[in-house]
Amino acid sequence: MTKVVIVGAGAAGTTAGLWAKKTDRKCDVVIINREPYPEYSRCGLPYTISKVIPEFLNLMEHDPAWYENFAKIDLRLETEVTDVDPKAKTVKTKNIKTGKEETINYDKLVIATGSHPAAPPIEGAQEKKGIYFLRTLQDAMDIEDAAQKAKTAVVIGAGLIGVEAAENLVEKGLKVAIVEFLPSLVPLMIDPDMAELVEEEMKKHGMEVYTNTAAKAVLGGEKVEKVLIENRETKETKELPADIVLIGAGVRPYTDMAQKAGVELGTTKYIKVNEKCETNIPDIYSAGDCTEYPDFVTGEAVPQGMGTIAVRMGKVCGINAVGGEAKMPPGVLLTRITKIFDIHLAAVGPTLNQFERAGIKPVVGKITGSSKPEYFPGGKLIRIKIFSNEEGKILGAQIVGYEDVHQKINVIAAAMQSGMSIYELEWLETCYAPASCPTWDVLTLVAEPVIKKIARKK
Repeated sequence: MTKVVIVGAGAAGTTAGLWAKKTDRKCDVVIINREPYPEYSRCGLPYTISKVIPEFLNLMEHDPAWYENFAKIDLRLETEVTDVDPKAKTVKTKNIKTGKEETINYDKLVIATGSHPAAPPIEGAQEKKGIYFLRTLQDAMDIEDAAQKAKTAVVIGAGLIGVEAAENLVEKGLKVAIVEFLPSLVPLMIDPDMAELVEEEMKKHGMEVYTNTAAKAVLGGEKVEKVLIENRETKETKELPADIVLIGAGVRPYTDMAQKAGVELGTTKYIKVNEKCETNIPDIYSAGDCTEYPDFVTGEAVPQGMGTIAVRMGKVCGINAVGGEAKMPPGVLLTRITKIFDIHLAAVGPTLNQFERAGIKPVVGKITGSSKPEYFPGGKLIRIKIFSNEEGKILGAQIVGYEDVHQKINVIAAAMQSGMSIYELEWLETCYAPASCPTWDVLTLVAEPVIKKIARKK
């Protein structure tokens, strides 16, 4: 009987445990988790603040008893790993509530410890009450409770968590300002020209948006009252009222335990794994937000922070840990999407800044169209931007619009993964009906400016 010990009960760790049991029903699986809850959707956390998701525990797919009674998994909650001995193949654990210590043997170990919020060096942010991060279920509970008594909020950081949390604080009835250090919103997802539509949508719903702006200090007595911000270009300062400050300035991986065990970190300082999700230490695997993996387009290692990739890596870990054979694709596309108020924004592949850092100069095409024929009522704006190299290989895309965005980005992701060229995309046979979509979809029309640019270069 193979004994698999998994550290972390998020999407990656739980998926690893379930796939280990699916692959070998006789295997023994132990999942160890610091939190008092089994797996839940972290991506759904912002929506518990506004009660779009009415109950916090709705985010949990299964209660703790399910793991024992149905999945036959030994789930240890409120338990931390204090030491790993890869030679003896043991982990030492400690129950956070009772203090009870235990040594557990393993045949295979999966490290799925995830990540934690980054805390930027903002004056006064360490000691005042009213400062929040959004990473755990308890974080969401605390923010929702504080929001019931608050009137104003400042969100620092306009990545995915920042913009989604800001939207839900507005829906809760608060006056919200969002502050982003870089020149545009969601900068790791879409380029500034695409982010313009998102900023317009946020302002339309009463939100104050400050880009290219640094949060310099959190002001107030024992509790936060204001946030001092400074425009990075003009150096103009302003004080924003804040009953709540939510910091969404990225994450850092939990790697201390892995490093103590001798596990190698990669160039990003996340855990380095191969296509089988193996680390450099025999019989130790890793998956999810604590790992890095090659980018499909650039080949460079990139941190993993998406649920879709976490579950795929977890599946690979679980199958391989019990003697199966599974591999990740040679690179990750990082296909991503979110919705802010009424607008959807999606992307696959690198942004222009990421292309530049990788030394790649893509050929770019962009068009703005409608989700329906011009003559049919109800059509909604959709803008698409696509990247190719001079040989016609599709390198990525970004889409912002009010409907049909997720399906279009999925088509481009499929095109990239299957090796479809920009020339083949131009002639892709798409569906048509006046009430649904036009005869020439923006998905295919966007290939035309790219093809013209490639022809001119030749």
